[in-house]
Amino acid sequence: MSSVRTLGSGYGIKRLAAMTGLSRHVLRKWEQRYNLLSPQREKNGYRVYAPEESQLVFFLKHQLTTGVSIGQLALQGRENLISAMNAGPIDVHPVLEEAQPQARALIQAARNGDRANVSRTVALIIQQWQFDRALTAVFFPVLQIIGELWHQGRISIDGEHLVSQTIQRLLSQQLQSLPRVPETKEPQAVVACVPNDFHEIGAMSAVRFLRHVGWNVTYLGPDVSIEVVRLACRRRQAKLVLFSCVVERAPDEMKDLIDEIVRDVLPLTAVVMGGRGADVHKDWLARKKIRYMHDMEHVKELTPRSRTTMKTDKPPDLSV
Repeated sequence: MSSVRTLGSGYGIKRLAAMTGLSRHVLRKWEQRYNLLSPQREKNGYRVYAPEESQLVFFLKHQLTTGVSIGQLALQGRENLISAMNAGPIDVHPVLEEAQPQARALIQAARNGDRANVSRTVALIIQQWQFDRALTAVFFPVLQIIGELWHQGRISIDGEHLVSQTIQRLLSQQLQSLPRVPETKEPQAVVACVPNDFHEIGAMSAVRFLRHVGWNVTYLGPDVSIEVVRLACRRRQAKLVLFSCVVERAPDEMKDLIDEIVRDVLPLTAVVMGGRGADVHKDWLARKKIRYMHDMEHVKELTPRSRTTMKTDKPPDLSV
C-alpha cells in the first residue's frame, strides 16, 4: 500500500504534501512538535488526514503568509484555530448584488456540510434568476470564492464538492435537454478540458452557450489528450476548439501544453482557452495566436459568421 493514494475518506501524507506544497517533514513537525495536527493511523502505521484535517493544514499555511509564525499559532491552541478556521465574514462582492444574501447562504451551507440546504439554495437561485443568468452572475463567482476559501483553509474539500457537484449535475441535465443540431450541419466546435484537468463546470457551460449562439458542439469531457482533440477536429471538420484549463500549472509545463496545441490543433482550426489555469499564461497564449477567454460572457460572443457560407478550411471570425 502507498501513502500517495487517498485512504478511505482522507489523504495520505504524500498526497496532502502535494496538495498543499508543504513537505512531509513540515507536516510531521506540526503534528509532533506543535500538536496542531491529529491524523488518524491505519493498521500499517500510515497517517490518514481527514478532510477537516487537510482544511486545517491549508488554514495554517495561509496564516503563515500574514506574518505570524507556526510557534505563535501553536500558542493559540488547536481548538481555537479550528474555531477561527470556520468563522469570519465571507466577501461575496463578485456576486450579483441582489443575489449576495443567497450566495452567502450557499457558501455557509457548504461550510457546514449541509447538503440539503445547498441543494435548496441552488434551486432557489435558479428559480429567481433563471439558469444561464444564475451561472454567470451567481454560481461562477461563488465557485471562485469557494476556491479561494479552500486555499485559505476556510472550507473543506467536501464543502467545495457539495456546491460544485450540485451545479455540475444540474448543468449536465440542462445540456441533455438542449435540442441537438444534426451533425452534418456546420459549424462544428469542439470543447474539452486540457490533460489532467477534471474541472468540468466551465467546459460544460461553454458547451451550453456555444450551442445557444449556433454552434454544433462536440464535448470531449475532462482530462482529454491533445491527440484526441486533434482527431475530433479532423473528424468533425471543426472550425473552433475551446479548451478549459482550470488547474494552475508550472510555466514550463504550460508552455509545453501550449506548444503541443499550436503544433497539433491550431493548424486545423481557431483555438480559444479559458479558466483560472490559463489566466496566468494569457500573454503567452496571445503570442501563440490562442485567444484567451476572460469569462463566460466572452464565450457568448463566439458567434459563427455564417452557418451556410463558412468554409471548412477557414476559421471563424473571432473578433469582438
